[in-house]
Amino acid sequence: MAIFKKLSLAAWIGIGLVLGVVVGTVAPDIAVQLKPLGDVFIRMIKMIVVPLIFSSLVMGIAGTGDFKKLGRLGGKSILWFEVATTLALIVGLVAVNLMEPGVGVTMTHVGSNEAVTKAASSHGLDHVQMLVNIVPTNIIDAMGRGDMLQIIFFSCLFAIAAAGSGKEGLHIIDLSKSVAHIMFKVTHYVMYVSPIGIFGAIAYTIGEYGIEMLMPLIKLVVCLYIAVAVFLVLTVALASAVTKTNLFPLLKTLKEPMVLAFSTAASEAALPIAMERLEKARIPSHIVSFVLPLGYTFNLDGSTLYSAIAVVFLSQVYGIPFPLELQVVMLLTLMVSTKGIAGVPGAALIVIAGTAAAFGLPVEGIAILLGVDRVLDMARTMCNVTGNCIAAVVVARWENDVTADDLKEHIREENAELSSL
Repeated sequence: MAIFKKLSLAAWIGIGLVLGVVVGTVAPDIAVQLKPLGDVFIRMIKMIVVPLIFSSLVMGIAGTGDFKKLGRLGGKSILWFEVATTLALIVGLVAVNLMEPGVGVTMTHVGSNEAVTKAASSHGLDHVQMLVNIVPTNIIDAMGRGDMLQIIFFSCLFAIAAAGSGKEGLHIIDLSKSVAHIMFKVTHYVMYVSPIGIFGAIAYTIGEYGIEMLMPLIKLVVCLYIAVAVFLVLTVALASAVTKTNLFPLLKTLKEPMVLAFSTAASEAALPIAMERLEKARIPSHIVSFVLPLGYTFNLDGSTLYSAIAVVFLSQVYGIPFPLELQVVMLLTLMVSTKGIAGVPGAALIVIAGTAAAFGLPVEGIAILLGVDRVLDMARTMCNVTGNCIAAVVVARWENDVTADDLKEHIREENAELSSL
C-alpha cells in the first residue's frame, strides 16, 4: 500500500492506460461497455475549459491594461506558430519519404464510406469565411460549442472594456481572478478521477476496434510516432536556442498534460492542467491564457505533420509518382489549409481529402486511414498540446516577462515539486 501512495498522478494515468489496453485486448465485450467512464471524464474536463479561458484572459489583459502588448503577443505568437508548423511539415515529408509506409499496403475498404464521401465532396475551407467567423454572433453559443477563436475575440474585447471602465472594471477583474483560482481547484478535483476515465477510454478503443486493426498499417503508425518524436526534439532544441534556456526539462513538467492528451486524444482534456503547469513554472498567466487557446486554432503541429504524411502515404499506396517538387508545392498548400481548422469536425480528414484531390490522388484511399485514426490521433493530439505549451514559453521569453535564469530555476523547482508528490 505504501508503494501506491508514493505514485504520482502521471504514474496512475500510465497505469490506467496500460490496464485499458489489457482489458480491451483480453475482454473486448466488457471493454466496449466501459466507454461511459471515458465520456464522463472528457465532459468534466470540457466543462472547465470555457470559464477558465474566459476568466484567465480577462484577468491577464484587463489586469495589465497594456493593449499594445496584446498586439505584440498576437504577432509574436503567430510568428512562432508559422515556424513550428513549417518545421512539422518538413519533418513529416522527410519521415514519409524515408520510411515509405504506403509501399506494399493493399487497399481495403476500411472505415466509413460516408466519411470518405463527405471528405471527397468538400472543396476545402473558405478562409475568408474563417476570418468572418472569428467574430461571434452569440457568445453563449460560441462557449457552448467551445469555439476557442470566438471566445478569445470576445474575451479580449470584454477585457479591454473592463480595463477602461474604472471602478466597475476593477470589480470584474477581481471576480475574474477568483473564478480562475476556483477553476484551477476544480481541475484538481477532476484530475483525481483521470486514471479511471483514461482506463475506460482506452479499453473501449481497443475493445471496439481491436489491436489487429494496426497490423496492416503498423508502418504508418510507427512513421507518425517517430516523426512526432523527432519534431518535438527539434522544436524543443530550437526553442531552447531562442530562449537561451535548456527547455528539455520542461517536458518533465508537462508530462501529465502530455499523457492526458495522448490517452484521451482530446486537446481540451489537457488544456486546464497544461495551463496550471505553465503558470506554476512562472510563465505569466496572461501569456498562457492567450497563447494556448490561440494555438488550438493556429498551431496544430501534430495535425499538420500528419496531413503531410497522409497525402504522400496515399500516393505510395496507389503507386502514383509524387516527385519532390510537387511535395514542396503541397507543403506550401498545407501551410495555409491547416490554419484555423480546430473547430471544424473531421477537419484533418477534409484537409487531407482536399489536398489529395488537388494533386490528383484518389480520395477513396482515406478509408484505409480511418481504421487506425484513433491511434494516429493520440500522437498528433499530444504533439499539438506540447507544441502550444512550448510556444507559450517562447513568447514569454520574447516579451522579457521571464529571464532565462529565472525560467530555468522555475522549471527546476516545479519538477522538484512534482517529483515529491
